[in-house]
Parts: sequence; C-alpha cells; structure tokens
Amino acid sequence: MTVPSLAGPSSSREQRFPDFLCIGAQKAGTTWLDANLRRNPEIWMPWIKEIQYFNDVHIPAHRNWTRAHRQRHAENAARRLVKRSEGERLDLRTMHAIASLAAEPISDDWYGRIFSHAGPHRICGEITPEYSLLPPEGVAHVKRLCPQLKVIFLMRDPIERCWSHIRMLASRQSGIDIERLAEQDDVIVRCDYARILDRWTAAFGPDRMFAADFEQIIREPEALLTGICDFLGVKPHAATLRRAAAVVFPGQEMPMPPRIRDILEARLADIYRSNRQRTVQPAGAASLEPFDDNMKGPAA
Repeated sequence: MTVPSLAGPSSSREQRFPDFLCIGAQKAGTTWLDANLRRNPEIWMPWIKEIQYFNDVHIPAHRNWTRAHRQRHAENAARRLVKRSEGERLDLRTMHAIASLAAEPISDDWYGRIFSHAGPHRICGEITPEYSLLPPEGVAHVKRLCPQLKVIFLMRDPIERCWSHIRMLASRQSGIDIERLAEQDDVIVRCDYARILDRWTAAFGPDRMFAADFEQIIREPEALLTGICDFLGVKPHAATLRRAAAVVFPGQEMPMPPRIRDILEARLADIYRSNRQRTVQPAGAASLEPFDDNMKGPAA
C-alpha cells in the first residue's frame, strides 16, 4: 500500500494544528483524560478520540486498520450528532466535518482542517496512543506541523499495562492464545517509556513534556487533572474536577495466570532496567523507578 500524500488537495479553508497531543500509553488512562479534557470549555477536541494520522503515515502496518477505525468512530459521532439534534436543525457543517474524517484522503491539509473548527479562543489537541510508537521521522513530522506543541504521556506499570492490553485483545477474538499475545512485540514496546520520552523530548524539550503515572488517576485524579490543565495553560474547570474521580471505561477484571506473568517479566526485564536508569524528567513527571515494585507482585 502506498504511503499517503502529505500535501493533499488544496483548500482555502483556514488550517490549524494541535496545541497539544497525548501520545499514550495505551491502557494507561487516555480515555479518562479524553473525557475530562472535553468537559473544559477552554479546550477543543475532535469529534472522535484517536485520529490516527501520524502513525498512518509513518507506520505502514497500521494502515491495515486505521481507516476502519476512523470510519467506525466517525459513524458513531454522526449518530450522536443526529440524536442530539432531534427536534432541531441538524448542524450540517459539523456533520460534513465528521464525515470528512473517514471519507477524505488523509494529508497534512486534511489534518489541519480538522482543528480549524476549534475557533480562535480555545486551545486544541487530540489523543492517539499509537503516536508513542512513531519513529524519529514521525516525531519530526509532528514537530514540523506543530513546533510549539505540548506533549502529555500517561504511563502505567509495564506488567499491569501489558496485562490490560492482553485482556482487551483477547476480548475481541474468542479463543485466542493469550500466551501468544504476551509475546507480541506490539504489546511490549508500548512500555518502553524511557525510549519514548527520549524521542519526544529530543524534539520538543523537557519543558513541553508532561508525564504522569496511571496510579495518580486512581489516588488523586483532581490534582492530576489540575496539573495537566496548568501545563496546557487553561483553568481547571470546576464541573470537570467534580467528575474527575468517575471511572470512564472500566476494564474486565481477571487474575493474571502465572505463566503470563513469567513471560511478561522476562520480556520486560530490559525495559524496567532502561526506565529505571532514565534521569531526565519532563514537567510534572512521575518517576519511573516505582514500576520495579511490580516485578514480583500481583496484578489483576
């Protein structure tokens, strides 16, 4: 499959690119963050979570599913718009914009038109965990479009993150071998936080990076959300803070089989070591060292 054109069709419509991105990690609280940032009136986010643009361009294997992802989520967003419009005029401009997420060829122009809907008085951004997997040329592409970007990265203990990821994948395909899932590189590499932080920090600098631990969402969600708003330069919204502790998308609890833990500990040993040795921390950083505590502990 050919790489999508970056130039795209010409358009007279104003373009704008994100002020911030959350780049993951998957299964580390990105849905919680998405729900809470959307409630802040100073922030605009697209009609769907996970635009999946830069990974579509720079990670060829992702093109097997990114278009279907946008199609499915755009259809859901369109249905929500119709439902909210019952008894009133349908906002055709918004409907067209939602449809364009799935119907138009992707390009830098296409991406810029999405965020032109933010208006001049709100910051804008999106959350796509797969951006944490971008190669250096992908991060450079982001930098070219968004030179003043702020980057949020949510982390979770690697073993717990992988087990949650495995349960999600297993729920989508009945009878799949979860030991095979535990061996997949795509499951493991998302926990290489030190490498991910290094790659993005090299492009944007530590002052434009904010890292947090999933446990902060559980223990102190209001404080974490306040810290993220401060990082983004917006006021914490009182109504948002009141709902910060609400569980957004609970996963199915399931004890981890000992064999899966053994596989993950073996596969993740070098990553734990690399994370522990990282010394440069971004703004609001959660230390990577406590993740070592789970190398022999329980996970659910």
